[in-house]
Amino acid sequence: LAGTLSDAYASDVTIAGLASYPALMLAQLVNILEEMRAKVLRIALELAPYGQLRSSLVVQFCRYFTLTHSHADYRLQEHEAIDEDFHNSQFGIVLIDSYGSLLKMLQHIDHLYCSYEQLIVAVDFEGVELNRHGPLCLVQMTIHDNPALVYVLDIHVLKRACNPFELASPGGISMKFILEDNAKILKLWFDPRNDVDALYHQFGVASQNIYDLQLADVALRRLNGDHAQRVLSLQNCLLNCEGLDDTQKGFAETIKQWGKRLFEPKEGGSYKVFQDRPLRDEILIYAAHDSRYMRVLYDCYRSKLDLCNPAWSMWVAQHSTERSLWYRSQEYVRPSAEAPIMSLHM
Repeated sequence: LAGTLSDAYASDVTIAGLASYPALMLAQLVNILEEMRAKVLRIALELAPYGQLRSSLVVQFCRYFTLTHSHADYRLQEHEAIDEDFHNSQFGIVLIDSYGSLLKMLQHIDHLYCSYEQLIVAVDFEGVELNRHGPLCLVQMTIHDNPALVYVLDIHVLKRACNPFELASPGGISMKFILEDNAKILKLWFDPRNDVDALYHQFGVASQNIYDLQLADVALRRLNGDHAQRVLSLQNCLLNCEGLDDTQKGFAETIKQWGKRLFEPKEGGSYKVFQDRPLRDEILIYAAHDSRYMRVLYDCYRSKLDLCNPAWSMWVAQHSTERSLWYRSQEYVRPSAEAPIMSLHM
């Protein structure tokens, strides 16, 4: 059994490590059971025409997905485990809704933290009118070692047992540590204000070392002669990004329309859809999509700002830090769509 568990963890942990940290062994047992459950589901789907139930069954019982899409259509393919097709995919999704799968991800990040001088992690959050009063439901995260892979943490499910941000690997890596680290882990965020407010007041997490992509877009537009008095949405920034091809931009527009239909009350939607379980295909894809392309935005923005005038990057860093402290206000403050003022000497 120990050999099987060690093989499943590959290079991240040894048999001795499993023995010295029993939680890892329990976590991997959970992962093995989840993979077995996915295999049973695959057989059941082949034998019985579940029709409309298929989508909910897949998301309920599978944890690994790949996404292929055109401008407006998509195919979400489930996988029993991280196989070759999953590994080679340009858009992979790992759904984490058990402490076993969460600990496995943290163990991987623990290994990366010891191997790199800096980690770049893109994060995004979904919830019901998310702030200190609106519950956090999902966390999406992409790590720089594989920017095509998105981890979707189902906080709505995980928090039923205990605080999912406190669970730590043997090396001390937890979600709280990742978000609060101010030394090696740079967090790419798109307007962190409501997110950090929710993280601190609901889970006691004070996020640091944030690079706000929304502010980077403001800086770049002003650099190009636009007054940029108001900030843009993430979807609009993706549509303007030179690093995305026409198909990716077309699907970003589709995602934008999904958001209006699913969440906005004026369109008949509700943010409570993030609390529905099992997750709908569209919710899983919507959540993963934003995090998937944040690194692309970062590379585009950072290279241009640093090339033209590093002072613009310094301005982004300064105001990113200010936004990371949004949770400190005694009462909740709704974020404004007005962009921060740019100093005249810039």
